Amino acid sequence: MGFSKGLFLRLARGGVVAAEVYDVVIVGAGPAGLTAAIYCVRSGLKAIIVGKVVGGQAAEASLIENYPGFKSIAGFELTSRMAEQVEELGVSIVGDEVVGVKEEDGLFKVRTSWSGELRCRALILAIGAEPRRLGVKGEEEFRGKGVSYCAVCDGPLFRGKRVAVVGGGNSALDAALYLSSLAEVVYLIHRRRQFRAVKALVDKVDGRSNIVKLLGKSPVEIGGDRLVEWIKVRDVETGVEEKIEVKGVFIEIGRAVNSDFLRGFVDLDEYGQIVVDQLCRTSRRGVFAAGDATTIPYKQVVIAAGEGAKAALSAYEYLSSRG
Repeated sequence: MGFSKGLFLRLARGGVVAAEVYDVVIVGAGPAGLTAAIYCVRSGLKAIIVGKVVGGQAAEASLIENYPGFKSIAGFELTSRMAEQVEELGVSIVGDEVVGVKEEDGLFKVRTSWSGELRCRALILAIGAEPRRLGVKGEEEFRGKGVSYCAVCDGPLFRGKRVAVVGGGNSALDAALYLSSLAEVVYLIHRRRQFRAVKALVDKVDGRSNIVKLLGKSPVEIGGDRLVEWIKVRDVETGVEEKIEVKGVFIEIGRAVNSDFLRGFVDLDEYGQIVVDQLCRTSRRGVFAAGDATTIPYKQVVIAAGEGAKAALSAYEYLSSRG
């Protein structure tokens, strides 16, 4: 089957059987969750996926050029192929939002908005993370048309062009350094007079001649015709505005993990990320986590997929040990 872009499934094939106890419930339908499902099936486990959007954030990437096996592929196409493979293996994908989880009577109970409660013996959390938005005019209009939230994913599309990076933390400076090896000029825009990144990164940025630092500047608008052509910034002290001609705007102001429903259930770090060990185990026995919502560094599709496989294998080992 194929998926239309932006699909929000209310109920996928097979639906939810309230009385059924699954071996594994996978929360999240992005690359980590989809890969976890494939490995669960291969291990002989009965699994079900519940997630709001098939493909997650990866489905919105205009082009992915660093996933093994593909010179380049649209994020939507890659994640659609993953989802099709999952369904061909007999795993249902329930398009719903998880609003609560608890452990009771030796089982995990996953509460959803519409589809009722799912019960399982092991749980894999692959809820993903969403990039924080600037909230300026033109940001949504040009998303995927020059506005990007992933320099590694989309940077090669702007080789030899002028681009802007918005942010002042480690991720923003990392993005600027990466893009400086591809782009003609990188404008690094930060509303404060000093970067928040570690000194080592700041020193590296200072050493790149094609990175132009615009400190004390706040973005107010992104514009162009069909694609991004400029970004407008305002001096935070004088209020003076200026347009900077760029073909790409990379927004690197952090990511948000919607993990409030997990507080008190598993350990989270100060950013709301799920704390895991090298085997994707959380602080609660029988609960595993994978993908961008965890403390594992480097938020990339291929890493999320690998962590999803690892979480499934760890879940299998855990269930096998229970007999």
